[in-house]
Amino acid sequence: MEDDELKEMLDVHTQSIQGLVENQMMLAAQVQVLQAALATVLLHHGDRATLLRSFKGYMKISKESTPQLSRHMEALEGGMLALLGQGTEPDR
Repeated sequence: MEDDELKEMLDVHTQSIQGLVENQMMLAAQVQVLQAALATVLLHHGDRATLLRSFKGYMKISKESTPQLSRHMEALEGGMLALLGQGTEPDR
């Protein structure tokens, strides 16, 4: 390949990578905003015990359907369980 072709190809790949990084940062920011909004709602919800049970069920389904992501969900799940009052729900 010619030097000019290599430089052009490198420029295209560099721009693609920069675009991916920008998209990743925007997605991370959106997730942070959504987490803050969800935490606000959860902290003011009257029936946390029911929400906790539902959340656990949905998390189980999510982990089973995407096992490759389940390890990455653990910390986020722990934080959400704490917000929902894990360990403080009434016995049934």
